[in-house]
Amino acid sequence: MVEELNQYILPSTLMQCFDAYREENYKEAIKLVPEPTLAWFLVLLNRYRGPEDRKDSLLEVFDPSLYTENHPAWERPPGRIIELPALTSEIVDRAQKDSEMTKVAGQEILHFRDHADTYDDEELMQPGAIAKAGLADMEKAFETRDEVVRYLALNASSRIEDLWVAGASEWLEAPARRIEFPDMVARRRGQLAGQLAPSLTEKDFVCYSDHELRTFACDMRSLFLHDRSRHLAVCTKCQLRLEAWTKIVSDFDKHGMNKKGRPDA
Repeated sequence: MVEELNQYILPSTLMQCFDAYREENYKEAIKLVPEPTLAWFLVLLNRYRGPEDRKDSLLEVFDPSLYTENHPAWERPPGRIIELPALTSEIVDRAQKDSEMTKVAGQEILHFRDHADTYDDEELMQPGAIAKAGLADMEKAFETRDEVVRYLALNASSRIEDLWVAGASEWLEAPARRIEFPDMVARRRGQLAGQLAPSLTEKDFVCYSDHELRTFACDMRSLFLHDRSRHLAVCTKCQLRLEAWTKIVSDFDKHGMNKKGRPDA
């Protein structure tokens, strides 16, 4: 349901543009994979990660923005280029042979191989493609089963995520990934114009004024009677602005009441 709603919201930050790009790649990767198979892949990866680190979707398992809550891309305006930390599989390639990272990585690869034994080579290529899509690593190519096992094991490992939390020096010292992607705001607008009926017009994408938002916050019925009510469905910025105004009005009403619940003159 969340993914269905997200497709009607225009990205308002660089990170949201990147997430929209990931979602499109993910949908393309799973297009021909039956739902029961996808469910089994998620079971496989959650068993590998352990009961304390379960994820609700494959897209969450392979999330390159993990632990980037303070990344400047969350505040920057929409764009087409983002820099993110190197993938775990790349970090392990750079690690010293006798390091803790290398030791944990070796154990995790063996652990995942045990979980993946029931899948043949062709079947295992499917979660490999899904992982590449989620991680925005589309140029990655697999030639052998061992390469897929290694890639999935390292980039889905909760134990290696714990190493990141304990000390992210390996990721900070490694060259950042520079990822370029299409203009997702323009693409979403085009998709919305074709999905919503009647078609969205240019004025539907114009943000509300502060006066309009104050009016909505005081009386939500005015929003539904507004000639651009659909704008709220496609604009994260105005959603947040309306939420802030609603809170202001609510706080004012709350403090304006006396102890008996009546307006305090």
